[in-house]
Amino acid sequence: MNNQQTLQHQLKQAGSKIRRLLLLLHRYKEAYTIQGALLQLSELASHISDMADFYPAIHKMVSEQLHAENFYVVLYDSVTEDYRLQYFSDEKDQQLIASVPTSAFSRGLTGYVARQQKPLLCDEQQFRDLVDSGEIQAQGSPSAHWMGIPLWRADTVIGVMAIQSYDSQYRYNEQDLKLFSSIGAHTVIALDRVRSRELLESTVKERTQQLLQINDSLQKEIKERIHGEQLQAALYKISELTASSQDMHTFYKAIHKVLCGLMAAENCYIALLDAEQTKLTFPFYVDQFSPAARDRPLSRGFTEYVIRCAEARLINTEQATVLVEQGEIRRGMSSLNQPSRHSNSWLGAPLKIEQKVIGVIAVQSYESDYQYSDQELTILRFVSQHIAVAIQRKLTAEKQKLHQEELERKVFESTRELRQTNLFLRLQVEERKKAEQKLFYDANHDVLTGLANRQMFLQQLKQQFALNKRQPQTGMALLFLDLDRFKLINDTLGHHVGDAFLVESSKRLQSAVREHDLAARFGGDEFVVMLLNLQVEQDAEEIAQRIIEKFRQPYHLENNMVQAGVSIGIAPYLPDYHHADAMLRDADAAMYHAKALGRGRYAVFQPGMRAQMLKALNGG
Repeated sequence: MNNQQTLQHQLKQAGSKIRRLLLLLHRYKEAYTIQGALLQLSELASHISDMADFYPAIHKMVSEQLHAENFYVVLYDSVTEDYRLQYFSDEKDQQLIASVPTSAFSRGLTGYVARQQKPLLCDEQQFRDLVDSGEIQAQGSPSAHWMGIPLWRADTVIGVMAIQSYDSQYRYNEQDLKLFSSIGAHTVIALDRVRSRELLESTVKERTQQLLQINDSLQKEIKERIHGEQLQAALYKISELTASSQDMHTFYKAIHKVLCGLMAAENCYIALLDAEQTKLTFPFYVDQFSPAARDRPLSRGFTEYVIRCAEARLINTEQATVLVEQGEIRRGMSSLNQPSRHSNSWLGAPLKIEQKVIGVIAVQSYESDYQYSDQELTILRFVSQHIAVAIQRKLTAEKQKLHQEELERKVFESTRELRQTNLFLRLQVEERKKAEQKLFYDANHDVLTGLANRQMFLQQLKQQFALNKRQPQTGMALLFLDLDRFKLINDTLGHHVGDAFLVESSKRLQSAVREHDLAARFGGDEFVVMLLNLQVEQDAEEIAQRIIEKFRQPYHLENNMVQAGVSIGIAPYLPDYHHADAMLRDADAAMYHAKALGRGRYAVFQPGMRAQMLKALNGG
């Protein structure tokens, strides 16, 4: 009996354990199911960034856990009480939902759950009771069973997620509601993550689009700036070319090169009006199909059309046809003798100086797939203004250069004539100066010896005498020389030997005196020397003695050896002298005294010598 009771007790305990294990197994399965659903939600939130993909993925996940062929999500704004359908999948009302306003959800089970803020399991009977009580209004096809849960964000209901079954054999239970509620709670988290990612990606796309627009604007601005810099550089280059010393043809070629850097300008020409404005000249013409254009009278070409309009013109094939029909132009004006190839696009701008058209610069294209644009028209219009100024400056500079060259030529010729005249006058002046110098020299020098003559010596003596009167410290003396035996030599050997004797004597005299002393031939065989800057009176005696020694040397005159000598009278300057003639008179007296003593010697003037000379003159 006891064993039976014990066995029953053990069986009862085992049954309790089995029930607990089954309950735990059931709960584990629920937890595993919920965990799997949450993992799927987390995975969805991680890789889905578009809400259009998010809700179908939620539907698919819920369908894997529950009977959820009919599924929808409605979001709710508690402030505005606005319902917004996010996703709807229904086997009966799928086609009708498009015509149902979102406000209709507020009057049905969706609105009821949102107001009650509680999950709801609703069968057909409960549905009828809620309709009868006025809590809801019947909408759409009636379902056999309906399950809906509120979606919470913090403490606020933000929407409703619901599934429904039209099969009366299938009923949702509390376990399904619990699982559905867990999915709904984590759906909001996943929804926020997906929305954040969607918003982020939308923001990134929007920002990227803005950056692309900004980049496009910057690229455009950079392109415009680069173009502006190129245009500015071109204008600077044109300005530099204007100031260059190149000839006009080189200048036009350089202008063409600058223009090629701004647009397609392989075919380009510059046409200028002549002074009478009746003819076109083409100082520059480059064309791939035509030779250089010749000067021609004004006619009805594109160039003349721009001159008449005084405005830049872009002429394509269509515009050319219209202008031809209007009689404004005639095609083929580049050559009147042979037909020319027509351009498909032509661009010309007038060259204006002070609002006056002086010519046209034009470019043209023969390519059928290339057309000039308004931008290039603007460029050529802008550049043409500067080219016109440059051409005018260049032409003016060339005219000035030619004028300057002509002026320089005339100046050179006049200068050459003046130089020749000046040279002739200078030669005449020099000849006259030489003649005057010769006259002066002849008037003041002895013709035979080249020494100063009597006139020059007396003039210099008076000037030095006056200076000594003002500056008595300056030593001064006069030497009066008389050649011994001159009359004998002259009478015996002839006058030409006597002249040679005088010339040799003058040379010896010059070699004996100092550079600043003045030696002169006073007349006949008489010579005088004015000694200056004497330190002591003995200096005059030393010079006199040196002269005497020179004159004692033998003379070799025309194969004749002659002995001669000289007598010298010395008159030192004394303050008692009142005029130069007195000093010269006393030197002469001293010279006669030296001769009386025996010749070939010198004597210094003493006051008694003057009385002796007077006595000899009087015959006493």
